[in-house]
Amino acid sequence: MEKIKVASKITEDLYKPLLEDARILHFLKQHQKDIDFLKKHASDFFMWQETLDKCKHCQGLFQCSQPLQGKVKTLEFDESGFLIQNFVSCKYKKKDEKKHEHERNYRLSHLSYQELEIDLKGMTDNQSMEYLMVYEKMLESIERDKGVFLHGQPGVGKTYLCIGMANYYAQNQKSVSFVKMPQFISELKQAMYDNDFRQKQMNALKFSDIVFLDDIGAEALSAWTRDEILLPILEYRMNHKKKTYFTSNYALEELLNQYIIRGEPNSKVSALRILERIKSLAVICKLSGESRR
Repeated sequence: MEKIKVASKITEDLYKPLLEDARILHFLKQHQKDIDFLKKHASDFFMWQETLDKCKHCQGLFQCSQPLQGKVKTLEFDESGFLIQNFVSCKYKKKDEKKHEHERNYRLSHLSYQELEIDLKGMTDNQSMEYLMVYEKMLESIERDKGVFLHGQPGVGKTYLCIGMANYYAQNQKSVSFVKMPQFISELKQAMYDNDFRQKQMNALKFSDIVFLDDIGAEALSAWTRDEILLPILEYRMNHKKKTYFTSNYALEELLNQYIIRGEPNSKVSALRILERIKSLAVICKLSGESRR
């Protein structure tokens, strides 16, 4: 008899505090469940309460103490009416996910999680007149067929500006690829004998609505990367009038020298073919100023 009383007391101690929790009372009322239901599923409700309590004083994802950042355990009913546990995004996670919804429109991207949050609209505060003029030219390109070849010294903000443009297009349901040319070429060289991978990467740059080739001219050069990788991509985009943007530390005439391989027959001709396609695809624009790095 004494054992029964002890067991009953343990059960009472478990579900009584739950009945003092407004969140749990609201759940029971919302789903028209009684105290017996609570007793039957007391352990589930206790775990749910513990999960909710972790979020009480949280002020953002940086403070999240859940096992899965931004994910909160919930209780709900399946199609058969059984109580089940599920995970949903908290309000901070939902806000974060909203800021990154456009990521699904990137076919190929070298952008970091933070770079995906760069907003074209927030780029004009405390900027020089020259920067604002280039910014306006970038905006004008949205309604035009051509992209922009944006050149200037390292660190003046070329990549940052183009990231804002790329995110804008992705947010407006365009398929976008943004590659950092040194990284792109390095990845292809590492997978030189993987034809499927190479074709997949090249197709992303050929077929995307909008493409950004960042830091062109800084990649490790070979006849293979120039003539078998870059040229076919530019050729396709030129022939199909697909908008393409470039950033480079080199002016166009300087870029010519970057694509000439010493000792290679007809190297200058091959380099000129690259430049002619860039000029066909983009308006030339220079961004001057001091390094922001």
